[in-house]
Amino acid sequence: MTWRRAICFAALVCSVAAIPVDNNVEGEPEVECGPNSITVNFNTRNPFEGHVYVKGLYDQAGCRSDEGGRQVAGIELPFDSCNTARTRSLNPKGVFVSTTVVISFHPQFVTKVDRAYRIQCFYMESDKTVSTQIEVSDLTTAFQTQVVPMPVCKYEILDGGPSGQPIQFATIGQQVYHKWTCDSETTDTFCAVVHSCTVDDGNGDTVQILNEEGCALDKFLLNNLEYPTDLMAGQEAHVYKYADRSQLFYQCQISITIKDPGSECARPTCSEPQGFGAVKQAGAGGAAPAAAAAPAPAPAAAAAPKAAAATIAQAAPAAAPAVAAASPAAAVPRANLAQLRLLRKKRSFGENEGILDVRVEINTLDIIEGANPTAPEAAALVSEEESRRRIPSSNGICLTPIGFASFLGIGTVVATALSATIFYVARPTSHKH
Repeated sequence: MTWRRAICFAALVCSVAAIPVDNNVEGEPEVECGPNSITVNFNTRNPFEGHVYVKGLYDQAGCRSDEGGRQVAGIELPFDSCNTARTRSLNPKGVFVSTTVVISFHPQFVTKVDRAYRIQCFYMESDKTVSTQIEVSDLTTAFQTQVVPMPVCKYEILDGGPSGQPIQFATIGQQVYHKWTCDSETTDTFCAVVHSCTVDDGNGDTVQILNEEGCALDKFLLNNLEYPTDLMAGQEAHVYKYADRSQLFYQCQISITIKDPGSECARPTCSEPQGFGAVKQAGAGGAAPAAAAAPAPAPAAAAAPKAAAATIAQAAPAAAPAVAAASPAAAVPRANLAQLRLLRKKRSFGENEGILDVRVEINTLDIIEGANPTAPEAAALVSEEESRRRIPSSNGICLTPIGFASFLGIGTVVATALSATIFYVARPTSHKH
């Protein structure tokens, strides 16, 4: 009976230890932007017994507040201590003062009920002059901003259609669906346009299949994209590959713009693509443009760049496509044409636009007569194709010299044994009288 009570007591102790701290922050923090310091106060549900400190400076007493026993916890941070950051702003003109404050409800440890807050005060510069020529000091203004994060985009190749599963291995001619999606924390805020798509074999042989406006160049490779939603694009296609190459690396750019309230997202106006219009951007005789570098071999979600202008300056392709001769700009010299494209892109890209790079990889198999490999079999075949070219099977039997000699030896022994057996059975038997 004693051991049963001990087990129950131990179970009760474990259960109690797993209960979180019975306290949390009520409402939003109260921030006071003073002339020389920032004060942050938190209203708690129960009396506070923890710490309020600047993130990363818990061991510095001046950057930590240990007041307890009340339902209010706070800390005052001078501008010249505790790693308080100051950033100058030109438009609007002023200074941002920011820091990160952590409120911890446990006296010794950080638990799941604790919270960290990014505190930011904006001090606007304003020079005012009165008739007595006395300069008035700057006004202290609390500037509250809400930062909307940029969408996170990805590029996938799905099996069959829009609802298929992402694939990494496929055969030539297999129907797939190219899908570009962007996830945003807000709704009806952003627009996405896919453009500047290239495909390469990982060795610098790059072909452009979507131009800078987002229009398809070769109907046999990829048709003009469809946009089911503001942040989604896709199109069906069939798998193809380079000669003697099994891997294909796709890279595209996605332009993210802010959507005007009550309006629709602008989409590319494209004509029907012609056949064999893809633009080869790199080859044995020329170098690829700077924006068409070989992509990484794994898909990854793209983050918003600091400045979109870094990816805008894309040079004209090294080799002009055959269909370019039919365009009105064909008579313009190549250097002038590149400048016109750059100016057009600068006019179309606003200050509120960001460009994301997305990539995806697929391994492609040759057509094999009478074969329909599954995904694991396709992966094994791709690995074998990387080491040597596959030879079509025939109806004959191939033997190595050692195997052929072994076959002859075994055949000779079997023939000798068979002859001896027949001779022994067929010999006349002698009868004794």
